[in-house]
Amino acid sequence: MTTRPSSRFDELTDPDIQAALAERPLVLVPCGSTEQHGPHLPTGTDYFASLAVCDRVARELGGLVLPGMQFGVTPIHMGFTGTVSLSAETFQQVLLDMVTSLASHGVKEVAFVNWHEGNIAAIATVASRLTQEQGVNVVVAHACYVAEELYGDELGGLTHGGAIEAAAVLGWRPELVHYDRIDPSAHSPGERAADHARRGRAFQTVLRDIREISDSGWYGSSETLSADRGAEIVDAVAVVVATELNARFERLARMRGGR
Repeated sequence: MTTRPSSRFDELTDPDIQAALAERPLVLVPCGSTEQHGPHLPTGTDYFASLAVCDRVARELGGLVLPGMQFGVTPIHMGFTGTVSLSAETFQQVLLDMVTSLASHGVKEVAFVNWHEGNIAAIATVASRLTQEQGVNVVVAHACYVAEELYGDELGGLTHGGAIEAAAVLGWRPELVHYDRIDPSAHSPGERAADHARRGRAFQTVLRDIREISDSGWYGSSETLSADRGAEIVDAVAVVVATELNARFERLARMRGGR
């Protein structure tokens, strides 16, 4: 475990960064979005979740946490004022440029830690290009799915603005969660079926607007969690992500040579 007072790339001096990368040439790139999450969660929910996980992972593995991507590919939420969406092409190019810069400074391992499903296809394309063109070892961790695997049964699945996402914010900045603003009557019975239709493996229904799932813009369990419980959940997700990233980077190093 690193004893460095900060793992944040943007909080360190240039000599600090050189020393950290000499110790382990790993950079974690948090990926999220800025989009509406109903009346009770902040628009930065997905980014805050990925950043909270990255901070904890860096404490375990070493390496640095880049400021990352607070904006994501999220056109289905554009019907709500709190959403700022990038095109897939813009999102990809920013990630490519960021990691190309890092590779030129000797970074050998890059982990994209993502909490926003709309980014998945774009990240996959970027990860493949970086692997082929820059020679870096890249691993992608969709932390939102790790949270679903760990707590989906308990917290009503991975939904938009439900208990799992509330837990992620509670583990980061609990004062940003406003449970008192939830209107339980805003739910509709068609939410689960519509959500499942867009997430299938063999077939996926492509949505135009999140209101095709929920008029309120959010759906899922409104179970109230404490800040301590949120921190426990984020910690547990980070342990799984750190363990898996480390194992995968070690395998890549053995296959390709070097650490």
